[in-house]
Amino acid sequence: MEEITEKKCIELTKKRFPKFLPYWSSYIRDFGPDLGITIQMIPLEEYTVDTIKAHSEREIKEIFDFVEFLLTKGNQSVQTAITTSYLESLMILDPDEIKFRWFVKFLGPHTLEYCRAWDKFTGVRTDGLWDEEVI
Repeated sequence: MEEITEKKCIELTKKRFPKFLPYWSSYIRDFGPDLGITIQMIPLEEYTVDTIKAHSEREIKEIFDFVEFLLTKGNQSVQTAITTSYLESLMILDPDEIKFRWFVKFLGPHTLEYCRAWDKFTGVRTDGLWDEEVI
């Protein structure tokens, strides 16, 4: 399979997640399409947060399976956007807006590895990421 480019990433997201479309449309209406893939992760993050708050486990699993796919098949720009924009934004929202502990079970191995590395880099321990590790 070919690498997923920035354009293909957005196309796949819209195709795979019909409930994402209103988030994308609102973003395009407010900001336009030319801000780059990192900023274009904002509507995906908002869609994910609303899905987490709705406790839709099936849909949350599908989202994080897709995130894992993008981390393994995306080009460098897509991987950077998924990690530094999307995942880090979700981590910042814990625990005030969402509980990372509740959905960490849906993270794939590359996603989990990045989140733990980010915790180590920032010197925090996100609740749920480190349960099996003895301090």
